[in-house]
Formats: sequence, structure tokens, C-alpha cells
Amino acid sequence: MDGAEAARRVLAETSCVRGRRVVGACAPAAVGAGLAIFCQGGNAFDAAVAACLVEAVALPMKCGLGGDLVALVRTQGGPIRALVSVGPGVAALAQGAQLSRVGPRSVGVPGAPDGYAALAASGRLGLEALVAPAVRAAEDGVEWTPLAVQLTQEAESLLRTHNQDIPFLPEQRLPRVGERLRLPALAALLRSFGHSGGELFFGDEGAALAQRLEASGGLLRADDLRVRPARWSAAERLPLPDDASLWVTPVPTHGPSLLRAVELAHLGEDDPITAVLRARTESGQDRHGSAGAGTSVVSAADDESNAVVVVHSNSFAQYGSGVVAEEWDLVLNNRPGYGFDIDAPVNTPNAPAAGRLPMTTLHAWALEKREATLFGATPGGANQMPWNLQTVLACLAGDDDLGRNVVAPRWGMDEAGQVVCEADHAFAERDGVDVAPPLSLRSAEQVLCVAADTPYVQLVADPRIGARVGAVPLAESAAAEAPRDAEG
Repeated sequence: MDGAEAARRVLAETSCVRGRRVVGACAPAAVGAGLAIFCQGGNAFDAAVAACLVEAVALPMKCGLGGDLVALVRTQGGPIRALVSVGPGVAALAQGAQLSRVGPRSVGVPGAPDGYAALAASGRLGLEALVAPAVRAAEDGVEWTPLAVQLTQEAESLLRTHNQDIPFLPEQRLPRVGERLRLPALAALLRSFGHSGGELFFGDEGAALAQRLEASGGLLRADDLRVRPARWSAAERLPLPDDASLWVTPVPTHGPSLLRAVELAHLGEDDPITAVLRARTESGQDRHGSAGAGTSVVSAADDESNAVVVVHSNSFAQYGSGVVAEEWDLVLNNRPGYGFDIDAPVNTPNAPAAGRLPMTTLHAWALEKREATLFGATPGGANQMPWNLQTVLACLAGDDDLGRNVVAPRWGMDEAGQVVCEADHAFAERDGVDVAPPLSLRSAEQVLCVAADTPYVQLVADPRIGARVGAVPLAESAAAEAPRDAEG
């Protein structure tokens, strides 16, 4: 057994947890918040929202109240539903205004606040209780993780270009792993969110945000912010052999492209790379992109048959637009990230337009089989769909070892569309494929396994960029025991 194979075997064994109530996230502090909310009597929706909001503090370059959100859920064993909360194009686009790739003119309407509020409505505890862990994290500080430091280093020039006071560059230098990141202004905004929910930017906060952007040449105005973009819908389904079904979040997400790629690669004769390229071309979503770092995933499930997978994002690539609203230490999205195509002809579906929902690489999936339902998603920008495809195909091929599945060698594509694979992947032997070190691609797949015949749920998380999982045992008397964090 070589070193890479041995490392994968260890990671596969330590990246899984099984329990009655489980939570996964890309930040350890977020896992702890979800477990604590479970112990307070919350359900999977409560735990997921609390974890998402702590990620907004611990991973502000990836996600938060200035970004967007999609989710795939099942409530008490009912039908699988999709939530899409993506901000529409600003009104100025109707008067001929042009978006830029980053900076103030790239900032669009945030969809995440209404999305978090919509998920919390299926919980028990209410938003004020769910924001409390994030408020404490913002005030007391969270540790800078290696991933957060790396992403800040990659975005340092962008941050310096568009801001003067930058809370993410302490003393005007890059942060160090283990230092404390404190965001007291964000704590204040989180408290406001606890009261206002999806209408967070309807009042003074929205007016101040619009004024900040207008002063620097941005297009967003206060009226643009008075929308509630969260929309629930049925998930889109692909029937599969043996009474199985694959469900995904619908347009404007890349979920339908995943369905098409599975159809081509599993039901048809295409190899996975060809399937991805065909699915993107057929859908018009054929722009390439790197393994973007502007997205995170949170998942949670409980013994009441609730399951939630949330994908929330500031968009490409990290720190969104690069603009920080200093009033709240808030990172703002860039709408042309993995959204509007600023080079698209005017009348095409993903060209920037007022009121239009941009296509987004965000999506989640659920694979329903007779014995269990799997719920999954990963960050990764334009590589979300290829990485989700690889996981789904492995599951369809009968690989029931989810831990081994999510740490298996990956392949993806760079910004030019060149295939890149980890050195121990079979595709590394192909001509014209770039080779990367083992475990180096930024997949962070999380997969929930909800079985039909047991209240226990399995959760696995790809640890490549630090994803973690945890579980809370539930005593037979229904009193919550102390949380057991099963970090991988």
C-alpha cells in the first residue's frame, strides 16, 4: 500500500459519524454550534441554520449574510424539496448599466438572509436563538484555520484594492493560523438578522449598504434590497433502475446539469468527462472555472426524519466581490462570479438583466434507493457538478462505503477547461491530463445517509479542506446527552 492509499484509508475511517442527530460543516466551530443547538432541543433545520451562521463568522471569505443559498431538504420523511434563495439582477441593469467581475459594480442583491430565515421556519427555536452562537463567535473570536488563512492570502490583493479598513488583515498583514478573528460589527448585524429575518436589508441596514456602494460606483440601490428571494419548489427527478431516483435542486442551479451528466454516464455510454462537457454545453452552462473557494456546505439530520443540505456562497472565488461593508465587517457577493455571464449576448438566458435570477453553480442532490436516501453536496465552483457526479456514480455502482467514496481520487477542470486529476486517479494515465498531488483538489463533499429502518443517520465529510462532522447521542428517555464531537 503506497502512502496516498494509506492516507485515504485513514481519512475514510475518521471522516464518518453515526448518530441520531448529526451535523457537518466546513468549519469546526460551526459543527460545535450545530451540536449545541441540538442539545437545546432544536431539530435538523435549527442545527443547520446555526452552523451556517457560525460559518459566516469563521469562513467569511466563503459565505454569509451578503451571499446566496440553495438547499435540498426532507421534512419528517416527506417529499424531497428544494430551496433557492438567489438575489435577482439590480434595476440599474435595465438602464444599460454594466456589471464588473469584482469590485463595487459586481455586488448584487443578497439571497442568503431570506434563505436562512426560510430554513429556520421549519425549526423549533426561532432565529434569535439560532443567531446566538454566531454572535458569540463574532464577539469572542474564532481561530483562523489553515484554509481561511490560505484563502485570505489568495485574495489579499483584491481586498486591498477595494477597501481601506480590512478586519481580515490584522495590523495590515496576513493572519496567522490559530490567531483570533473577531468581528464585533458582524455580531451587531447578526443580532439585527435575528429580529428582521429575511427583511434584514429592508430598513436602515439596506439604506446604509446602498449608500456605501453608490459612493464607490456600485449599482445596488436600497429599492433592490426590498425583495424576498427565497423560493421553495419540488426537487427535479431522474428515474433510475431498481426503483431508484436522483433528485436535485432545479434551475437556476446546476442541479439539472448533474441529472443530465448522470443520465449520460450511468444510463448511457459516455465517460464521466465527456458527460460533464455534454451536460454543460446542452444547458448553456459551458463556462469553465477553477475549484472556486467562495462556497461552503452544511448538512444536518435528526431522528425525526428531517434532513437538510445547505450550499451557501459569496460566489467566485473568495471574498466575493472583494468589497467589505465596514459597518458590519460584511463580505459582499459578486453577482458575475459563478452567476451572470457578463460576456453573454444580451438576449441569452444568463446575460445580466434587471430582476433576472442568474444561473448558479450551487446545487445539492439526493439519491433515493429502497434501503436509504443519500443527501449530498460539495463546494467547488464550476467543479461542484463534476465532483458531485463522481460521488453519485460511485454510489450507483454499489460502493456503500461512503467514507472511502468521498476521499477517493478526484478529477476536475481548471479555468481553461483543462482536466486536472489527482496523481492516484486512473485518469492520470490519460494524454493531455494535468496531474495534481493526491488529496489536493478542493472537494469537500458531505453525504448524509438516512436509512429507512433505523433512527440512526450516517454522515461523512471529505476532509481535503477541513470539513468536519459531529453527532449527539439521544438517551432513550429523550433527554439530550452531552454532545460528542466526532470530528474527522
